[in-house]
Amino acid sequence: MQKMIPVDRLARPANHILVPLERIFQARIDQGMSPTNVMPNEEDFLKGRLHGIAAGEMQAMEAAGRTLFDFPDAPWEFQLDMARQVWDESRHAEIFTKLLEYVGSYLGEFPESEVLWSCTQVDDPACRVAGINRGLEGLACDVFDQIIRMAQRAGDEVIERAVDYVLADEITHVRMGSNWMRKLTEGNPEALKRAQEFQENIDKLFNFQGGRTTQGNAPQVAVQIGERQIDFDATLAIARDARLLAGFTEEEIERLFQAASRSAAY
Repeated sequence: MQKMIPVDRLARPANHILVPLERIFQARIDQGMSPTNVMPNEEDFLKGRLHGIAAGEMQAMEAAGRTLFDFPDAPWEFQLDMARQVWDESRHAEIFTKLLEYVGSYLGEFPESEVLWSCTQVDDPACRVAGINRGLEGLACDVFDQIIRMAQRAGDEVIERAVDYVLADEITHVRMGSNWMRKLTEGNPEALKRAQEFQENIDKLFNFQGGRTTQGNAPQVAVQIGERQIDFDATLAIARDARLLAGFTEEEIERLFQAASRSAAY
């Protein structure tokens, strides 16, 4: 079987649109919107956010399986963690597919970004888990924390409990990435630096033009959830507590804040 297969080899139904993240950003700009759907006051914010997560969980499942296959000489414990992650992500994909039905959407209503799968094209297991587990799944912790708080303010226990359940797994996945990034580069500072730089490139891509901040500093906007209108943070706050549980250091979290404040990614 071929290693590091390209994104166009992913199995998807005919009605699914899989496109590069840059094209999604540009399409939104062409329509006069923010490059991302980070603003909760957009009409389809919740549907779009849940759709992006559901698609991301599918790619995370596929990526963990590919990592297991691509690095057969990796330590057995590493392979076991990747196999466990495949199982976890499959459950997450099912949960978010059900949540899409709950909010009146379906998988395939919005384009699917290939950004997570692009991380599987690096032929280095330490970079792979740094980019996917620490970078993208670290971001997922931030996103899930945002959705949980939104659901709490709207009194929606279905979304709150379902996403909180998945967040517990994601913290474990990020911790696995933190653990294996360091173990796989032990005694090789250059390899560790490459893995950290690979993750930092992912972090910079998702800085949201300085929009990532603390919950206390996030501006509020009115957002409609069902029949209720609530005030909600307009920006994507970094979930500090979740990231600390997941193996991030205070220094790494501070670096995320600093990177956000100077980002020109968008």
